Amino acid sequence: MGGPSAVASAAGKQLDNMADITRLTTRTIRILGQNPSSFTLNGTNTYLVTPPCDLNWPGRSTLLPAILVDTGDARDDYAPFLEAVLRGNLRREDAQDTQPVCIGITDIIMTHWHHDHVGGMPYVLRMLEKLRRQDPRVPQPRIHKFAEPVTDPTFFDRIADVDPTAYAHAPNSEGTRAVLWPLRDAQTISVVDPENSSLVSSLRALFTPGHAADHTSLLLEEDNILFTGDNVLGRGSTVFEDLVLYLRSLQRSLALLSARRPTRPGVYGTPVSGVQGENVLYPGHGPVVPKGRDTIRRYIRHRLEREEQILALLTGRPGDKEFSTEAMAFPEKVLTARMHTHEPRHTWTLFQLIAVLYANYETKMYPAVARGLLLHLQKLSQPIEDLPSPPFYLADPLPTTQWTKDDRLVRSVRLPSYQRSTNAIPDAASNEAEWWELMEIPWVLSQ
Repeated sequence: MGGPSAVASAAGKQLDNMADITRLTTRTIRILGQNPSSFTLNGTNTYLVTPPCDLNWPGRSTLLPAILVDTGDARDDYAPFLEAVLRGNLRREDAQDTQPVCIGITDIIMTHWHHDHVGGMPYVLRMLEKLRRQDPRVPQPRIHKFAEPVTDPTFFDRIADVDPTAYAHAPNSEGTRAVLWPLRDAQTISVVDPENSSLVSSLRALFTPGHAADHTSLLLEEDNILFTGDNVLGRGSTVFEDLVLYLRSLQRSLALLSARRPTRPGVYGTPVSGVQGENVLYPGHGPVVPKGRDTIRRYIRHRLEREEQILALLTGRPGDKEFSTEAMAFPEKVLTARMHTHEPRHTWTLFQLIAVLYANYETKMYPAVARGLLLHLQKLSQPIEDLPSPPFYLADPLPTTQWTKDDRLVRSVRLPSYQRSTNAIPDAASNEAEWWELMEIPWVLSQ
């Protein structure tokens, strides 16, 4: 399936030109996780957030505190890049083990549990232990993540062999569980320059599940920049575990930014003059997103367009290439003409839908994209009022097309042999064999 952390595939596309270490603003530095792939683009973006500074290290007598956002994958070649920055270098090749430490990581925030965002934690902690032996001022970091009981044990397993002195223990916890300081919605974590208390950087947590059950975005309050984790990427689109929650989280992120002032000009990767009325996004993968609000709207619109394409295809016959081309290009036109006709309805399997909707993908990739398509079909199989409410307040209704407001629009002709629930809607598969079975389940329009 490509793993739960898989993001939009960049297969066949040139990767963006992104340096290993990039100073984005006076408050933020991006360090690539050294794990590029067709799913992670240039690799996982990790970020150091400090109080605003000019990197004039010789004039300082204290360490500059910093928050690290995500730690990349389980690779031993990432930590040396981070160490170079902590020693005051924006180029790893310039860093020497004898150079003094300039930046101290006080807090590490994980946007979500997927391996390409938390896998590097043991390597980072061991590197910080090495620096602490050289300089006792290096702090033991507090490690924060939104609590998620199903997936948290996988993280505890990752750090089981790390010396417990490598991190600050969370209160009222024991064993490896003491590593996690539970992140709360709307909680703010700040770093203050010890030599000038007016220089502050603050990250406010925003619970945004959907891509993952514990997914959290982070608002850099002073600059009105949103760290989006994997909810919004710098290139392409993302996958999700729960489509309804994911759409709700996109709504929530857009509502937050719409209530904030625009990001001020001067962010690396954006036009020199800035983008009027816009907020910059720092994604978990890919380059800086200068038009944040517009991009989130586009992400929502893309999901609704996919919904319309699925419905449009279901009004026709599989294998009719001319019809499929029209349904993909003009789904609203096709639906207007065909939705309420009394013509016999044809069944489509997931395999047939994927072959049209993801025509540029190799067959071996089908199980990797089947999950998202199944979630769309599951959403269309239920009346809107039966879909769950978000775990946070939202005044706006769930984004949907004009065709999905009344009743369920699709149904499966049969259930898979592995069906575990009593629902009349096929369950998601749990292994590749089940996914291949699921892709042969026929679906049809209910109306």
